[in-house]
Amino acid sequence: MSRFDYVKYDDIALEQQKLIKQFCQHVEQTLDFIVPPPSKDAKPDSNAFRSRALAITKLEEVYMWAGKAIRDQQIARNSSAPLQEERSDS
Repeated sequence: MSRFDYVKYDDIALEQQKLIKQFCQHVEQTLDFIVPPPSKDAKPDSNAFRSRALAITKLEEVYMWAGKAIRDQQIARNSSAPLQEERSDS
């Protein structure tokens, strides 16, 4: 198994992924409330919109890294994990 292989989550990993997804969605909704997405006629170089875009990028990174940690914990817990070949792009 390669570190780049997709693995099928077990029940524990699925629950962990669900919780982190709910958390990230809540943070995104809160951010949308505080700093709404830019409208069509907004100035594209606005500092608030740049800050919002960076915050969304960091939130995406949180979700990505949490997914990696969940995957690694599952492999450590079970000594392996079934591959999810249908997600392979090779």
